[in-house]
Amino acid sequence: NGAIYFKVEGECGYSSCPQPLEDHINVHLVPHTHDDVGWLKTVDQYYYGARNDIQRAGVQYIIDSVVESLLKDPSRRFIYVESAFLWRWWGEQDLEMKETVRELVNEGRLELVSGGWSMNDEAAAHYSAVIDNMALGIKFLQDEFGDCGRPKVGWQIDPFGHSKEYANILAKFGFDGLFLGRIDYADKIRRKTDKNLEMVWKAGKEEGSGEGDIFTGINYNTYGPPPGFCFDSLCTDVIMDNKLMEDYNLDEKIASFINLTYEQTGDYKTNNIMMTMGEDFQYQEANMWYKNLDKLIKYMNQNKTSHKIHLMYSTPSCYLKSVNNANVSLLTKTDDFFPYASDPDAYWSGYFTSRPALKGMIRKANTLLQACKQVESFNIDSPEDPRLAVAKRSVAVNQHHDAVTGTAKQHVTDDYYLSLYRGMQACHQIIADGVMQETGASCNFNEWCPMLNVSQCLFTESRNSFTAVVYNPSATNRTFPVRIPVLENKEYTILDEMQNQVEYQIVPIPKPVLLVPGQLGEARFELVLMASVPGLTSRVFGFSKLDTEYRGTKTLKLKSGKWRGLSVENDNIKVYLSENGNIENIKVEDQDINMKQSFEWYEPAVGDNSEYTRRASGAYIFRPNGTKTILVGDPTSATLLKGSLVQEIHQVYSPWLSQVIRVYKDSSSLEFEWMVGPIPIEDGGKEIITKYKTDLVSDDIFYTDSNGRGLIKRQRDHRETWDLNLTEPVAANYYPVNSRIGISDDSDASLWILPDRSEGGSSLSSGEIELMIHRRLLHDDAFGVGEALNETAFGEGLVVRGKHSIVLCGTNCDDESARKAEEIFAAPVILFGEACGPNSRPVSPDVSKLHAKFNAKPRTSINLPDYIKLLTMEKWTQNQILVRLENILSDVLESYTVHVQDLFPGKPVSKIQEMTLDGNRLKSQVKRMDWIHESNSIPNLKHKNIFTRDSVDEVDGLDVVLEPGSIKTIMVYF
Repeated sequence: NGAIYFKVEGECGYSSCPQPLEDHINVHLVPHTHDDVGWLKTVDQYYYGARNDIQRAGVQYIIDSVVESLLKDPSRRFIYVESAFLWRWWGEQDLEMKETVRELVNEGRLELVSGGWSMNDEAAAHYSAVIDNMALGIKFLQDEFGDCGRPKVGWQIDPFGHSKEYANILAKFGFDGLFLGRIDYADKIRRKTDKNLEMVWKAGKEEGSGEGDIFTGINYNTYGPPPGFCFDSLCTDVIMDNKLMEDYNLDEKIASFINLTYEQTGDYKTNNIMMTMGEDFQYQEANMWYKNLDKLIKYMNQNKTSHKIHLMYSTPSCYLKSVNNANVSLLTKTDDFFPYASDPDAYWSGYFTSRPALKGMIRKANTLLQACKQVESFNIDSPEDPRLAVAKRSVAVNQHHDAVTGTAKQHVTDDYYLSLYRGMQACHQIIADGVMQETGASCNFNEWCPMLNVSQCLFTESRNSFTAVVYNPSATNRTFPVRIPVLENKEYTILDEMQNQVEYQIVPIPKPVLLVPGQLGEARFELVLMASVPGLTSRVFGFSKLDTEYRGTKTLKLKSGKWRGLSVENDNIKVYLSENGNIENIKVEDQDINMKQSFEWYEPAVGDNSEYTRRASGAYIFRPNGTKTILVGDPTSATLLKGSLVQEIHQVYSPWLSQVIRVYKDSSSLEFEWMVGPIPIEDGGKEIITKYKTDLVSDDIFYTDSNGRGLIKRQRDHRETWDLNLTEPVAANYYPVNSRIGISDDSDASLWILPDRSEGGSSLSSGEIELMIHRRLLHDDAFGVGEALNETAFGEGLVVRGKHSIVLCGTNCDDESARKAEEIFAAPVILFGEACGPNSRPVSPDVSKLHAKFNAKPRTSINLPDYIKLLTMEKWTQNQILVRLENILSDVLESYTVHVQDLFPGKPVSKIQEMTLDGNRLKSQVKRMDWIHESNSIPNLKHKNIFTRDSVDEVDGLDVVLEPGSIKTIMVYF
């Protein structure tokens, strides 16, 4: 086709790249398909090509067709991204086809890019799940294709905004570059004008090392082909090169392509440009694409001396190599790409909250998966439990940018729920088996009560005696509040493994919870205990109900207008109510702020989406009808509960909105458990927020996390790289909140709100924080999903129950909020089983005392400092465990040394090796590209992107030194 290739037999990557010409514009044509792991159809429907009445898409046919076309011409290239689909296809192939595809990969003709199980979202996805999603896919690729299967670049061409932490993660995988499809329309206009569509993103905290730096490029056409050059069966373009035909159009096509090339080249700094040749689910008939692209390359290259344009099949990594060889100086970026706006009235900040129930379930499933991997890894010398793979894949699929975002059709969302449930069920079975082995009990702990979030557990409600096991997935000792639904307000005898009596409290379940549609439980009370559990260990508690009435909780029904001065408190925190029943004041140690919390809603904009100003608020975009909110009002009723372990205020605002404010014994934070739904829609949809208004003077500055990790400073009505056109003053200031959002003032007082799931949030006035907690809309926003965000369950609008934790603190508050956020994420795993008496026999319901007896010694506990996070403990292969350790502190300089042997008591460790963050490659083997970048102080600095200056395969001894803010990935050998 006229292109010159450096062809090295059996070599992939940069060695197989085409040779650009110095005195020409080099056009890198990148054939690709974008295959959503669920969106308009389920994952299964997309793979098999079912329900083509919804969308014509069948991934199995795409891969079949591409392989066939690649084999016809060695110059052709293709990239593939979604490992979840490739894994399915791979499992159906015979040995001959597998060897054929391996050869294509080894020769660089089929390049595997990015590598994640799904192309994950970057706003609502937690960083631990992102790492797992990427690592799962990359491990599959390396296991099947070797080093040639390992991606070199990230390919985030469809997510709706991009996070700093995701870029940092890819840099720590050893990737050389990251390509993005969608950035704010105004940002892109400015970058095109200034030739800054390519940059060095300084995404890490490591000053000077370059470990967190990564080249980042913005695709010119998002990820589609230039206009007039879509040659798929889903398109209408074609090159007709026979002059005898009436519709001959070759000359017109060539002229058009030359103009498009000159236009694109003008916006980049080198003489290389990349043109994406593909779109959603294209290449089901790959020959159509390749036949026309062959013609385009042939006729353009025949006359390249006249127009100085050279075309070649290429890949993103080959394009990256050409840019790197050009040795140009790039600007740097230090913030992120949120929120994304596709036009002046379309800010994609609605999906930060869309489908909050799904977001909550995904977060719980991810937390459970981390615990599940830990328990399974305790059996070091056995193969991986196949049930674990079910859980890994379910969580990974749900990180997809149309899953955790809440932007898929309802029937697809239902499929995501089902996938999560199956994965969680598998994990609970693995943990139950592990607990039995750890404790030596012969009875089962197979009940996991998935509806504890609405205070329902049919197992505990229907028994007078039962056993509960609490597993702590942290590597530090923690005390957890455990709440168990029970039928009656009766006294209990509760014993731990050593026959010690355990303190407890009985509290009534709020009446609105009992009225949730689909709530089948008979329980009217919850039994609360504080379970102190050593790190990576289980505690077992036996429960036996007595006949006597429980009288340990004082209950006071509050009369409207007479609430001032009433409070809930412990030794660390005191919360006062105002006269109308709202929060008025919070005192924590030496901090004292006035704070009012309220529930309000935005009225969504409604339109036919025919033009910018007629956009409707929908699953993707948040577009309120004006800047004013409507107040739900003050509580109509409230009940005050006080006992030895917890104090609570039960508030009812309306038939569809209620809340519990609670303070646990010894806690330094305040918990708000809100419940919203069914949201009334008779007068239109609603976008529900909760607002925390204080007397702190925060001006226009606030802080949000990045994927649940580090913090990013936000300034209201401001962007770092362009002048913001404030057409949507509310939505333009909304940001994703995974773990925390905070404000502070000059007095060193800070307020942090920590959600239990991803939400959209902002500070729209000094001293205020607001978080959107639920959305119910009646119109689609016309960005593809084709359905209004109107979730229902049991024939009514969906009810969602979630939590916010409030942290009020002073100096070093960033670290205190980080510790609390980690406590929320690393929630305990609670399992239930029949009561076990002597010899593990079930206990009769009428006994007054439970004698639990367990024969085996418990696993030796682990107690690292609470700022050292065991991010991952996962069986990699038999006798190999992958461990990720993180120092979550940021405001201190001290490092901490972990002795890895301490994580595996009784299991002698032979050696450890430091790996890249994904765990699939030795860190010492990584050599990344160097880039010249411009900083404010040192222009044209040549930056070496190396990991550490003294990286070695084997870590010195068995010690791992964790600097503040760092993650280290260690392969442990036994």
